[in-house]
Amino acid sequence: MSFFGPISSPVLSEASTPIIRRALHRARVVGNFAFVQAIVQLISFGSGILMIRSLDQREYAYFTIANTMQGTLNVLADIGISIGLVSIGGRVWHDRHRFGQLVNTALGLRRRLGLFAALAVVPILYFMLVKNGAPVNYTALLIVLVVLGLAAQLSIGVLSVVPRLRSDIGRIQTIDLTGAVARLLGLALLMYLFLNGAVALAIGSATLLLQYGMLRSYVNGVIDPSAPENAEDRIAMKGFIRSQAANALFFCLQGQITVFLISFFGQNVGSIAEVGALGRLAMIFAVLSHLLANVFAPAFARCQTLPKLRWQYALIVGAVACFSLLIIGAAALFPRQFLLVLGNKYAHLERELLLMVGGAVISAMASTLWSLNSAKAWIAGSWLYIPLTLATQLALIPATNFSSVSGVLTFNLVSMIPSLVLNLILSYRGFRSFRTAEAGRA
Repeated sequence: MSFFGPISSPVLSEASTPIIRRALHRARVVGNFAFVQAIVQLISFGSGILMIRSLDQREYAYFTIANTMQGTLNVLADIGISIGLVSIGGRVWHDRHRFGQLVNTALGLRRRLGLFAALAVVPILYFMLVKNGAPVNYTALLIVLVVLGLAAQLSIGVLSVVPRLRSDIGRIQTIDLTGAVARLLGLALLMYLFLNGAVALAIGSATLLLQYGMLRSYVNGVIDPSAPENAEDRIAMKGFIRSQAANALFFCLQGQITVFLISFFGQNVGSIAEVGALGRLAMIFAVLSHLLANVFAPAFARCQTLPKLRWQYALIVGAVACFSLLIIGAAALFPRQFLLVLGNKYAHLERELLLMVGGAVISAMASTLWSLNSAKAWIAGSWLYIPLTLATQLALIPATNFSSVSGVLTFNLVSMIPSLVLNLILSYRGFRSFRTAEAGRA
């Protein structure tokens, strides 16, 4: 039924074919997920703006350093595990016991990597905070909060793969939305009582613990939580870890290079706050990253036919490219409107805004290609990212002023180009090998 009465036409009859029905269903799923994720990211963006406007630049700089290093720890604790989870999980997700083995194997490996990462990174975090004026006691408190948040992230990174591979979009949306709302409410409440960098970080860690509890409750109901670790999975994941270790270590540095450089070479702590505040505007790409992680990459991992694989790849990459061009155009034409939301302390960063958006666009495109490549384990040769990026950066050093925000952002933008080019090459080679394998099966 429609608003105008029953419909029966050749067009509707044609549209009722299985292929078109499946396409319409997928479009509704993606549209619904994108809409909810847009709400989640809008709430998260509001939380970020609330902190930027409420905290003075020194406190926001401390929060930026701590939050950046927490992200670094989370990446170091993964090193190839997510690749193994998605690529192996795409084949075993329907088997409750087998999937439980995979998840528990990944959890064990990730916790061990997390311990080693903390031992390596915490001293660097301590140095960065103290160098920029944080008192020793306050530095110790921030480090404790970072580690608490990491403890939750270690499990979330593994457990979140379960609803993704099961295409349980509703569960993903519920967990994301609950976390975003809880964080915003916590910040809004404490803003009128007491809010500094440590309190903001504590709210973030508490939100992660809440999401972990929700995710663990769900996962225990759909996999076998008591399943023993699987030796073959462990061997496969260690293979991914070995092949990706150097790449992941380098990626950690490159992913946070703007904060690292401005922390070590910046002339004042306010520069760190400016980089962190501009980075908040890049959250506009977070909806894309969530769509990739929760909808597109798992579907790409499950796809086993070449024509369908090509269409999925072209549609995903094309959509991200179009969205990226739209954002660059908007930032170039309306910089003041972008900066207005950050407040008067950051209104002078028009040139830096365009550099930040340009870097975010290249990063989004490279991340999109990497997500699709890793979903199919098309990652052989990805280590070339390191020498290519280093060569680019060595060429940039003589012309870069690392004490200025614009200099650091320019350095970051150009440094991302090798990753984009290399991932395009990996995709081409992956499709070629997939075609050869499919021809061999035929």
